[in-house]
Amino acid sequence: MARSPSTKRAAPPTRHTDVLRIKSGALGPVSRCELEIRPLTVFIGRQGTGKSLLAQVLYFFEELPYLVAFAEATQRQASQWDAQRLARWILDQLRSNQRAFAVFANPSVNIEWERSASYEWPEMGTLPKLTFRANKNNRSVALPRVTQHFIEGVRGIGPVRGLLGPPRHALFLPTERIVISQLRTALSEKILSLPLTYTLFADWLENAFAMASEWRRGQPDSEVARHIARIGQEALGGRAERWGEQWKWRFSTGRQSSQFDIDMASSGQRANWSLPYIAQTLFDLRQSGAVAQSVTLFVEEPEIHLHPSAQVEMVRILALLVREGFRVVLTTHSLNVIYALNNFMQASRLGEAVEEEGVPEPEVRLKPQDVSVYAFTQGKPRQLVDTKAAFIDERELGWVSEDLAAGLNRIGALTAQQEEP
Repeated sequence: MARSPSTKRAAPPTRHTDVLRIKSGALGPVSRCELEIRPLTVFIGRQGTGKSLLAQVLYFFEELPYLVAFAEATQRQASQWDAQRLARWILDQLRSNQRAFAVFANPSVNIEWERSASYEWPEMGTLPKLTFRANKNNRSVALPRVTQHFIEGVRGIGPVRGLLGPPRHALFLPTERIVISQLRTALSEKILSLPLTYTLFADWLENAFAMASEWRRGQPDSEVARHIARIGQEALGGRAERWGEQWKWRFSTGRQSSQFDIDMASSGQRANWSLPYIAQTLFDLRQSGAVAQSVTLFVEEPEIHLHPSAQVEMVRILALLVREGFRVVLTTHSLNVIYALNNFMQASRLGEAVEEEGVPEPEVRLKPQDVSVYAFTQGKPRQLVDTKAAFIDERELGWVSEDLAAGLNRIGALTAQQEEP
């Protein structure tokens, strides 16, 4: 992935809003809808409501040029496959390498993605609306001619896995990153039969390590990257380092610094060290041309296994990336994540000249026009951001706490009645 660094720092890209549409049918429980994919997009909802499915479809469209190149570089005779077979193989591999993605069509689905900015790669030409149809009955994936022509146009751009090829446009951080981040060998990948998102996540960590290795002569070439490193280290109580073939966890106790194998770290550390580690490398990767200017991070549950204060710090890292022109799509079950985002948006109304203790710093303040939050229920996702009030409706997650509080009050009232003489 790494390329020769350029001498000119690229300016953060222009912000843009993409659109994902389910034009007909349904994908799992998600029926016809239109979602605005802004610089920061959040999916919330109960289990089994389609959050991850929609995130994986977005990843497919966003990273399609690289995924095509990856398929041709790793699959025997893939260069002879037609566009529809390539697309089906990619979709099937995103979630399980043993099941067809079309089983989630209900019973059929037509999905369209409209990207409002270019792919930043001359060979890709003018960007069309990309569409695919899936049918549960025969497990098929069908592409209209426009999408077929796009895939044929990006074929043969170049090899992957460390060599020059199409720039990466997206990275998917699955919830299973707690295990995947410790795997390196092709043998372990073969034994576990990893879905494509897991394999490419492990590959990205290797390339992030290669980029970080260049810092041993100094520091990352960005103050924001150094700030992210500090946030991650303080939130997680240490940092990940690479020693030979192994990842280590380094931490400090007083003036003493110690380390041990990363599989001995806490579950929160093992699940989340990769987020700040990757985030701090994005700036140099973007400058080198290895990733697109508006590369998108797909993060599943940034809160997993973390103390509430550390959850907020992970959101702070993501907000810093958004302010620097990167894009983020995340799924979450954490009310703390929503609380933090609400504070970041509310603080944007103050103006960046206003800085006080306890108020989010200007570097993480988010304009409400740059944030989408969708609640997934059975049916059509609902937008929860009030752009005028700069506020996310918290009730989709907050009702659980309210019910518990009401239950506690009721228990107290009943207890008092029993104790009356």
